[in-house]
Amino acid sequence: MIDAARQKWKGCLARLVDKPFNGIAFADPGADCCYPLVFNADKQKEHEQVAVSMKTELARWSKKFPSTIFVLIETDKVGGVSEFEGFAVRNGNKLCTHDDKDALRKLVAYLDVELAEGQIFDPFTRGYFHICRDEKKA
Repeated sequence: MIDAARQKWKGCLARLVDKPFNGIAFADPGADCCYPLVFNADKQKEHEQVAVSMKTELARWSKKFPSTIFVLIETDKVGGVSEFEGFAVRNGNKLCTHDDKDALRKLVAYLDVELAEGQIFDPFTRGYFHICRDEKKA
């Protein structure tokens, strides 16, 4: 699955996850901001295109893995407040879309994760995909 995602979305980050769920986390190439990259407008545009492609093509791509639920979550941090929105898909079918104040809790429920109010979802922790970037250097 990781190889298929990397083939479909050039440069996407992927990491095996064992907490708070067992699975794989994917992110667009520019997602992990703990790595200060030299500003490159062309690279930034490329990363943004991959992010858009992941969002628009995930449902169709999920048909390759018909029994797997994929959850796409976008976060936007304004000040100290994070806002979330996203959707869940399986086998090409959209299961839900959420963009309200409870969106994160509702979306991760599709991963069998229960979040208490204010609890952080580990894949959104700064540096979470650090290991992926280290692997790419090797």
